[in-house]
Amino acid sequence: MEHYLTSTPDHLHWELWDGRLSPVIRIASGDRVTIETLSAEPDEAFDLVSDLVEPLGCSDIPASHGAAPRLLTGPIHIEGAEPGDVLEVRVLDVRLRSDWGWNMRAPTSAARETSLDFCCRHVPLDRTRNIARLPWGRELRLSPCFGNFGVAPPANWDPRKPNEANGFSGRIDNRDLGAGCTAYFPVFVTGALFSAGHGHALLDDGAAHLSAIETALAGTFEFHIRRNLHLATPRVETASASDSSSMINAHAPQGRSQRTN
Repeated sequence: MEHYLTSTPDHLHWELWDGRLSPVIRIASGDRVTIETLSAEPDEAFDLVSDLVEPLGCSDIPASHGAAPRLLTGPIHIEGAEPGDVLEVRVLDVRLRSDWGWNMRAPTSAARETSLDFCCRHVPLDRTRNIARLPWGRELRLSPCFGNFGVAPPANWDPRKPNEANGFSGRIDNRDLGAGCTAYFPVFVTGALFSAGHGHALLDDGAAHLSAIETALAGTFEFHIRRNLHLATPRVETASASDSSSMINAHAPQGRSQRTN
């Protein structure tokens, strides 16, 4: 069955990974869901996305107190998913929802380049040509992907220990996790409670300083309950240019780099 989940306020939460959240939709194993997402930080959210969602105060969205929360859409309850199962999530399609993105540079206390100031730029996106046009004229080819997607953590998860997020995922920030990848998440709570968000039009990872263009995305996901797999941490399968498959560990980066988004 096909479902469509909009990015209206009643379907959003601020990067809150919590098995006590009420699901916004219930689906069956094998169903496909197209999920609309937004991209913003609390201080900017509704100034930047007013063309995509009705104005709403941040206090009306369940919020976490972690650093740099992102808006997530969900959670989605998958009927029949129980702790000990594995949720297979196939990313069938990822597409841009807007003709602009943004990039923020924020020096941290650990930054060596102390002369750098806070900077936030909006970047035009050409959806027809699939490119971003930087302020100084350079064009970059886009490769949209989600920075955050995963399932609810165990009930005893301590949000003060971000490394424990490796068990259920959360912020992945990996440019290979766009359309065509398949993720496998251990299920910790009934229904799994899947959420997605933190969209990137372009992501440069693997370097000391993470850089990206954040934007609003829509992704089509297909969900399958797998009882023949036993995982303690998420795994993601990506297809290389030669169509061979590779498995990588999903991970949640610790803290914020100097160049973030």
